[in-house]
Parts: sequence; structure tokens; C-alpha cells
Amino acid sequence: MIDELAERWHRGWVAADGLTSARRDGRLMVHVNRPHRQYEWIVTDSDDVAEAARVVAASAEPNWLSVLTDARDEVTAAIEAAGLVVARPDETFMRRSLADHPVAGPPAGYEVEVTRGPVVGVRVVRDGEQAASGLMAVVGENAVAHRIETAEAHRRRGLGSVVMGALAREAVDNGAKTGLLFSSTDGVHLYSRLGWERICGLVVARNEVSA
Repeated sequence: MIDELAERWHRGWVAADGLTSARRDGRLMVHVNRPHRQYEWIVTDSDDVAEAARVVAASAEPNWLSVLTDARDEVTAAIEAAGLVVARPDETFMRRSLADHPVAGPPAGYEVEVTRGPVVGVRVVRDGEQAASGLMAVVGENAVAHRIETAEAHRRRGLGSVVMGALAREAVDNGAKTGLLFSSTDGVHLYSRLGWERICGLVVARNEVSA
């Protein structure tokens, strides 16, 4: 099941960022094409972690490896043994039915701007300044939240809930039923309050090749 959900999530990520992807030796590989990250491998099979880590460690360009797992300690040990550096050890893969997603209005003084399309964009602004923003890519019945951010000066005002509610509403209008996202440790608190549920953990590592 995790493999299928990861495939659905990756389609949304690729759509949101305008990337391409392929399968190599049975592994999902996304062409990120950035100076610090050319490719990112996504692995869901715990038996393949060590070998995938060796492949990424031996590559000549800066590449990353993301492992969806409920065995963080074992995965981290295998990754580090292969020579990779763990960049994000404790992210969380989450999902939610979007039909009843909470929708919150902005606080006084803030306005919500929505860009509609297969990739929905939401900005919360105040006095012309962007306070919070996010994307949600709709691919079939799935919608993937991406780049959910709140500026430091505007945190603790519920703007993350405003962004997520607006994204979910637009995604449902575009035919989406299920939301998927990867969350940082801090973000899990927000998403849990909004009814998102944990699927599994995520460990992200990189090789030591400089751009």
C-alpha cells in the first residue's frame, strides 16, 4: 500500500514543480535538476535500502535518497553505513479525505489570493506582503500539498490552516478526494489538528558530492 501511495504522491510533486521521473532498476527516480540535487530516489522496500543507498553514494553528482519507513533507526544505520548523510531524519507521510477538510477564514487585515488550475496556488497577504502560501497539485482523485510556508513574522496566527483549507476546497472543486503530503516535525502538529493521519515515516539522505 505504501508503494502505491508513494507513487500517487510523487505524481503530484512532479506536477507541482514541473519535474520528470522514471524507473531505474525498479526504483522511482525524480529528476529534480537543481545544483544541490540532480536526482532523488524514492524507496519503499526496506530490503532495498542498503543497495539503493550505495547507488546514491557512488553517483558522481549530488543526489538524494528518500526512504518511506516505520523503521527509522534501521534505515538510518543502513544509509549512514553506505556513506550518505542523513539530511531529514524524521519527516512524516500523511493523508486525509478532502471532502470535509476544515476551512478557515483569514484573520483581520489578511486576504487570501487563489490561483486556480491543476496546480492550485494560495497566498495569504497583508499590506501587499506575502505572509503564507502553498500549492496543491491535483492528479486524478489525488491532491498533493507542496511548499506550505508561513513567513516568520506572521506565524502563530492560524495562517497555515487558512492556506490548507483554501487549497483543499479548490482541490475538491477540481475532482480530488484524497490529500497526500510529507510533513516536517513542526508541520505534523498543524496537519494533525486539521485531521490528517500518519501513513509512515520518511528518512531523507544525500550523498557528499558538491554541486
